[in-house]
This record gives sequence, C-alpha cells and structure tokens, in this order.
Amino acid sequence: MNLPRIPKEEFEVRRKKLQEKMKEEGYDLLFIYANDGAVFGQEHTRYLFNYTPHFEDACILMPAEGEALLVTGYESEEYVKTSSFCRNVQVVEEFNYGAHDFPFANVVSLKEAIQNVQTLYNKPVEKMGVIGKEKMTIDFYYLLLDAIDNKNLDEVDQMILDLRLYKTDNEIKVIEYAYYIAEKGMEAAINAIKVGKTEREIAAEVEYVMRNLGSEGMGIDTMVASGSVNSAPIIARTTFKQIEQNELVVLTIAPRYEGYHAAIARPVILGEVNPAVEEAIKAAIRAQEIAQELLVPGNNGNEVDSASRKVVAEKGLEKHFVYTGGHSIGVSEFEPPSLNASFKQPIAENMVFSVDIPIFFNDWGGFRYENGFHITADGARPLQKLDKDVIRIQ
Repeated sequence: MNLPRIPKEEFEVRRKKLQEKMKEEGYDLLFIYANDGAVFGQEHTRYLFNYTPHFEDACILMPAEGEALLVTGYESEEYVKTSSFCRNVQVVEEFNYGAHDFPFANVVSLKEAIQNVQTLYNKPVEKMGVIGKEKMTIDFYYLLLDAIDNKNLDEVDQMILDLRLYKTDNEIKVIEYAYYIAEKGMEAAINAIKVGKTEREIAAEVEYVMRNLGSEGMGIDTMVASGSVNSAPIIARTTFKQIEQNELVVLTIAPRYEGYHAAIARPVILGEVNPAVEEAIKAAIRAQEIAQELLVPGNNGNEVDSASRKVVAEKGLEKHFVYTGGHSIGVSEFEPPSLNASFKQPIAENMVFSVDIPIFFNDWGGFRYENGFHITADGARPLQKLDKDVIRIQ
C-alpha cells in the first residue's frame, strides 16, 4: 500500500536540529528516555529514530556532535535495528530485568556506555541534560546519576518539544491518515451499536477496521462506555456491559499510525434519553465550533479554552467542563502545548490541535466531543469529515 510515512532523511534532520539547539544552549550530552507506554512513553525515541520500545526501556545518549547511541536491554538490540533507523545500539546491564540469562549478549554498564560516547565526542563533557525524566523509574534515575558521578543534570524537555510543535508536510500527511483511520473506526462504532451487544464487541469491530487500514495500535485504549454509570467519568473502561435501549453510548477512538496519534470522540443517543443529554451535546458542538473559529494564526492559545467554556457555562454546565478543552497532537496523544489559561503563545501555521470538549460527572453520565484540526494560513482545517449533528439511533 502506498500510505504516507516519514522518510529516513527527516529523522536525520530532526537529530541535527536537536544537536544545534544543544550547542546554542551549551549542552554537551543529553539523556533521552523512553519506555513502552502507549500514550507518552515512546514519543522521544519515535520522533528521533522511529523506534518504539516494547517490553524493555531505552535511553538515547545524544552528544552535541557525532552519532547518538541508544542503550536498551538484552532482548531489544536486534529489534532496534530491524524496526527503526537506529544502528548504534548498546545493551546495558541497568536495563536487565533479571528474570532470564543472556550468556552471549555484549553487555556493558551504563557508565561505560556514557564514557564511550564521551570518548567519541572528543571534548570534555561538562553540561548535561535529561529529557523524559518524569517517565523514568526512580531506580533508573539514581543509576543514571551514579553513572555520571552525580553531576548536575538539567531537565530540558522543551528543547525537543519546541521542534515538535510545528509539523512538517510529511507529518501532516501522516496525521491526516491517522485521522482517516480514526474516522473509519468511528463510523464502524456507530454502525455497530445495537441493543444487546457488549461494549467490548463494539470495540473489537472498531479496532478490526482500523488495523485493516494500517493502525499499529491505540494511543489510548478504545473507550465504549454506555449508560449513566460507565459514561460519567473522564476515563472509561470498555466492559462486558450490554448496550441497552434508551441510553447514552460514548465513543472515544484514538489510533496510532506510524507513531502519530489521532483522536475522535462522539456521544451517541440510543432511543430516548433525558432531554438534558441532547442539550449538552448541542452545547459541546457549539463550543467546538467557537474553538475552531478562534484557531487562527495570530490568536493566543488561551482564548480558545475560555471561549469554549463560556458557551458551555451559558447552559449551566460549567462545572462539568472538567479539563482543558484543547491540546496539540503528534507523536503523543496529549502533546504539549495545552490550550489552557497559561498558554499565551500565538497560534501559528502547521500546528495541529485536538479540540476536546468535556461534559462529565452528570447524573445522566457524560461524554467528550473531540476532533482534530490542522492550522493553516486561513484557519483551522478539520482533519475528519464526520457530520457535526447530534447522533441518534432509534
């Protein structure tokens, strides 16, 4: 299939840009951590080397000049080479989980791996930074500090987040296709809703369609939540509960394609429900329309959330708008920045945002209404073609 992908050359450009930022800020070496967490864990290694850790964690040792080294555990060395654009891999004993023996592995300590990178760097390593510290286990963080003799280690995530904020043409094409997958998954979900089906049966049909279209997995678990109890919380577990007549069914679909995420969410009314449900859905749709109108280059990001909240508040639902209603999206499903009160940076071309209007913790349940938008010179271009009407199934 001739589907969009990020070419190898673009990953090389990314690494060079990060090294340029390192030089500008005086950093000699960065430690860039990743794990197999679906939402946030894989973002940095996926962005720099197209590598998604699975089972074993990984850490990129990035010098300001020269080739980066990726260190990981025993089982991942060849997996890195066959699944990514990284060829400079070293197994370190700190990533051994201890349950198996690997007698033929070439293993060094993390300290030795760092020293090898320092030798190739061919100059004193004085200023060091870490990206992804919040994902590290406390044990690994202290092992890292010990490996660098407890020297100062600055948290510098913003270096890479600044690079990720503006998407390239290739990234836009990949994200567009991820949203196409999500859209088809949503259509399958709506068509699958029938009295007597379980939430998990509906989710299975959704994920089958998306896998056939090229999804590599989910950015967050597919959520099918029905009834006032299951739909009320922000995060829902898809269960064996059977769909019943006259209830709300809430769908949150977030596939990952080539490392990039998409997210679409819809509430669906099955039969007759509390009239307050439809009024809340209409308010959420209008709030998202207002957000879309404000997603224009030059507008400040914080204006989007406050305007959306105002629409919902006019319907008496302000306390149910329980989180910030917009965030960037890319190699993480919740990629900074969030369009919250503190984000006063102007919106610019080639940013990509998910506008997620939440209405949760009601007596009748709750839902999110979520779409993706690409910021162009003319404003926010929707990344999906789904109708914006209230969805009803009789």
